[in-house]
Amino acid sequence: MIRANHKKRWELFFRTYTAIQLKRHFHKIVVEGDYALSTKPILLISNHFSFWDGFIHFYLNDSVFHKKIHVMMLHEQLLKHRFLQWCGAFSVQRGRRDIIESLKYSCEVLTGSENLLVIFPQGEIESQHHHNLSFGKGVHYLLDKCGNEIQIVFNVNLADYYSRKRPTLTCYLKEY
Repeated sequence: MIRANHKKRWELFFRTYTAIQLKRHFHKIVVEGDYALSTKPILLISNHFSFWDGFIHFYLNDSVFHKKIHVMMLHEQLLKHRFLQWCGAFSVQRGRRDIIESLKYSCEVLTGSENLLVIFPQGEIESQHHHNLSFGKGVHYLLDKCGNEIQIVFNVNLADYYSRKRPTLTCYLKEY
């Protein structure tokens, strides 16, 4: 398992890069939803629909939640992009014993009130038009271990072009 290792320099770079890239690729970003900010750590459960997901969640954290972000990411993908661990990514390996270590680390993250943990329950990129989102056992584990101590927020991100060349990204948030 690769743990997150936040580095201020990389976070500043990633924040700047994210702002530039999202402005370049999306006409606008709209955040809608029913949520209240609290002092509890946040578990953000989101759909995984594009390459942009990490950038989108970094943006959401900066503009809405203002927490220290942690993102659960497939081990193989994090090995290809190791620098992401300096921005809060940590790894999980499905179908391996290491998954227990990643889930325990997730619970550790969720003990700090300054933290935001982003997970994608389907574990792989799927079409935004896919309606059935399956939750693996890992989500149940997290809810059992730290469900009463955390704020749970569901997030769905959808891109719509309407009559423009660049899509509008709408980020829907709903507190559980």
